[in-house]
Amino acid sequence: MYDHLSDLAQRLGRHMAEHSPKGLPTHFGDELLEAFPQESRKTLGMALAELEADGLVTLSRVLGPHLPRVRTTVELFIASDPAITGHDPVEDSVVLARLLLDQPELGGNARKLEEAAGWERRRFNPAFALLIPCVHDGRVRKSLQDDYPTMGILLADEDLVELRRYVQRTSQ
Repeated sequence: MYDHLSDLAQRLGRHMAEHSPKGLPTHFGDELLEAFPQESRKTLGMALAELEADGLVTLSRVLGPHLPRVRTTVELFIASDPAITGHDPVEDSVVLARLLLDQPELGGNARKLEEAAGWERRRFNPAFALLIPCVHDGRVRKSLQDDYPTMGILLADEDLVELRRYVQRTSQ
């Protein structure tokens, strides 16, 4: 992961990434106390604050629990997946972008794009999530579901230009 993070922050990040089976932002809470019984609430809180400072998680402090509610971010998968899964979400996003440039109709349905890539969902989702900012918000299919970062993206010419530029920037 990130070398400047403490050992505990790195272990926490890895644990949460490994326990996010779909490669989507996942919520964690006091179960982290059970997963790291040798650590105190204070040391876990400091390690979570480190992860938050780097944008790897977001924290919501609520009354009651011992730890804040934690939500992982795509950045956590970018940082940890090469070590955990052996796949780099940034490199994978370039592969998906090229697929979409060749076959824009695949973007309308995330499941079809996933099938075309031939990857398991844990690998597909972080890479697909990286492409969403390349598409105008009005063409990102919004729905409440927990299988994909979005159900699909409807690609117009300007989105294809952005995807092409993304590939150029990321492949350098």
